[in-house]
Amino acid sequence: MKPTIKINISGVIFNIDEDAYARLREYLTEINSRFTSHEEGKEIIADIESRIAELLQSRVSDQKEVVNSADIDEVIRIMGEPEDYFDA
Repeated sequence: MKPTIKINISGVIFNIDEDAYARLREYLTEINSRFTSHEEGKEIIADIESRIAELLQSRVSDQKEVVNSADIDEVIRIMGEPEDYFDA
């Protein structure tokens, strides 16, 4: 059993295992670095975090209370990698 961390994403509390947390933190750090210089960057980041919270909420239940790496991988697959947000 992996240790878990309690996190807040867009006002929603999740229990997440350490590996999943590291991957999500890496993803959100990259998103933040790409959007902080944009005029509407804070709003875009808030929207992305809100959508991630929605997706994670759909993956947890009374029977499954902890977000794991597979959940984060699926969220990132749905949301796209940070580089996907910009045209080459």
